[in-house]
Amino acid sequence: MKKIFIAITLLLLASHSYAQMDMHIFDDDSTTVDCSYASLDLGANNGGISFGNSPVWNGIRFNFSDCGIKEINGINITLWKPEENPCSKVKGIALGLSPFAGELHGISLGILASVAEDKMQGINFGGLALVSGGKINGINFGGLAAVAQENMLGINLGGLAIVAQGSMKGINFGGLALVSQGDQYGINAGGLACVSQGTMKGINIGGIALVAQKDIYGINFGGIALVTQGDINGINIGGLALVGKGDIYGLNQALLAIVSQQTIKGLNIVGYKTEADEFRGLNFTAGWTKVNILKGVSVSVYNKIQDTQNGLTIGIFNIAENLNGVQIGLINIAKNNKGISKVVPFINAHFD
Repeated sequence: MKKIFIAITLLLLASHSYAQMDMHIFDDDSTTVDCSYASLDLGANNGGISFGNSPVWNGIRFNFSDCGIKEINGINITLWKPEENPCSKVKGIALGLSPFAGELHGISLGILASVAEDKMQGINFGGLALVSGGKINGINFGGLAAVAQENMLGINLGGLAIVAQGSMKGINFGGLALVSQGDQYGINAGGLACVSQGTMKGINIGGIALVAQKDIYGINFGGIALVTQGDINGINIGGLALVGKGDIYGLNQALLAIVSQQTIKGLNIVGYKTEADEFRGLNFTAGWTKVNILKGVSVSVYNKIQDTQNGLTIGIFNIAENLNGVQIGLINIAKNNKGISKVVPFINAHFD
């Protein structure tokens, strides 16, 4: 079972690495651009209405393709794909086939895409994609994907995916996947998966899997699995399994298994197996429970306490290396009892 979940994790992280490779389009930071700045300007002092490649303008500007612009304030309309625009800023409304600048502030609407080298801020729409070499902040929608090389903040929607090399904060939804190298805070949902190399905090939903490198906090759901190398805290539901290298705290439910290399604490409801170093709380497992230390109540067909039981176990077969409590079942074994009380039917007890 663990091998299946590791395979899921590697597959999803591989998709993250592929997305990172695509971001290298911003690696060329050349500032030398050969452009023509011919324009027909109706106005004065770089203000009014401009037709052409005016590099600085305040007002309404129409251009076939932007090249080497510096700062546009107002409404910028471009008809064709842009050329290079290093260190440029468009503030206001950017419309066209693919608005592109160093920074886009305001409303950006691209029939194919909206692209910023450094920052995208405001209401941003790309028919196919939103791409930023830096941050994306605001209300952001990419028909296929929204991709940022730094953080995303706000309402972030990608028809297929949202990918950030930084953190995501806000309402984040990817039709297939949500992938970040940093943290994910807020309402985070991926139709197939949510993957974070940082911490997830909030309402976290992965249609197939929820995978984090660090901790997961909040209301956490993975259709097949919820997997982390850190802790899982909150209401934690894995359709088939919950797997944590750290602690699992809260209301924990899985159809097949809940596995922690450390402590499981809270209310545990499992279809087949619970496995942990230590369990604290109330455990209902239809199959078997295997822990080193039990502090609380465990109800399973087979309860195997490999070190110390402090509390109550109820099942068909109960075994404890060191019993400090009560066993109720068909066969009860307390290895620290003496004589015939080591193996007792129906009920066994030992109190230090």
